[in-house]
Amino acid sequence: MRTRFSLAGLWPCALAAVIGLLVAPFAGAAEPPSSFNTFEITPYVGYMAGGEFEESGGADLDLDADTNLGVIFNVAADHWRRYELLYSNQGAKVDGSAPFDMDVEYLQIGGIVSHPMAERAIPYFGITVGATRFSPEAAGMNNETEFSFTVGAGLHIPITDHIGVRFDARAFVTLLDGDSEIFCASDNGAACRVRAKSDTFLQYAAALGVTFGF
Repeated sequence: MRTRFSLAGLWPCALAAVIGLLVAPFAGAAEPPSSFNTFEITPYVGYMAGGEFEESGGADLDLDADTNLGVIFNVAADHWRRYELLYSNQGAKVDGSAPFDMDVEYLQIGGIVSHPMAERAIPYFGITVGATRFSPEAAGMNNETEFSFTVGAGLHIPITDHIGVRFDARAFVTLLDGDSEIFCASDNGAACRVRAKSDTFLQYAAALGVTFGF
């Protein structure tokens, strides 16, 4: 299958925001704790909603809300600032005149900053950039890979020195060409019935995970 990768004109702004998030000093940061985890991994389960396409005739094609599974791996840059790698996968149905199943995968890199004074319940804010892979399960449709970014916030609650619970809420924004068909096989023009509804494919997700630190 052909996979198309496109970079929209907004990606430098998102990348600059991530760089600023990770390298800018944090005003009034507290003294670091005596110890903290250098590495953390958080498998999670969540619920993802949103996402729309349209048929060539103009009818809406909505991606059903469904469970998403994923994992977050992070590395400490400081006790209040961490680099993160995020993977998410959602399998859902696209409604329409001819419904079909589709997997939506996100692979993102970025980071989070947390409140430097918090200990028992630690709020954080994060930004990532990366790619979205759409994999429709329908004859004559190809996979598509597009640039995307996320903006999120959440709460980390330590239970022990090496185990915690993480609540995460995040918006996933994928940049598309709103004037073109997608999932279209070059040798099967009859299957080019799906179009981007706008220049952005927007999804929201809330997730709960268990964090293991070491």
